[in-house]
Amino acid sequence: MNKITREEWLSVLHRLQPYGMEYVSDIKVFDGIDRDLLFQCLSYLSLHGFIKSRCDRSIDGFWSWGGVELTARGLDYLSDDGGITAEEKTITVKLDGDTIKALLCRAVDSAPESEATKASVKQKVKAMGGEALKDLTSSLISKGIENAPGLVQWLGTTLG
Repeated sequence: MNKITREEWLSVLHRLQPYGMEYVSDIKVFDGIDRDLLFQCLSYLSLHGFIKSRCDRSIDGFWSWGGVELTARGLDYLSDDGGITAEEKTITVKLDGDTIKALLCRAVDSAPESEATKASVKQKVKAMGGEALKDLTSSLISKGIENAPGLVQWLGTTLG
């Protein structure tokens, strides 16, 4: 069995795309693709869950066509936005506004500023609305990552 290239298995997926998740019984969809290469691509895509293949290889090495269909995973792979599969890879961290405000106020308390300045900043933090707090939190994470001393060493130690 020869190694198949990304372009080869991707070509097979693209030929199935117009059918969505419908069963494709007509092998003519793959006209122009060497049959042994097609079987390798179908086997590969099936093992990775991108298609359901009803094709089989006999003990003497010949294979029979039984049709194929894209799976939801295969369809998501071909979609511009990645579909549900992309959403599954999104990590959501939920902190309520009060928790974020408490973390900010604790950080302000430990800052080397005057008590009057700290009190003023904490008052502004506590008065923030949801959208303003959301924007501030995003900026704060970026700023924290940019300015974290020893970030690489800390990540290396923490992540093992």
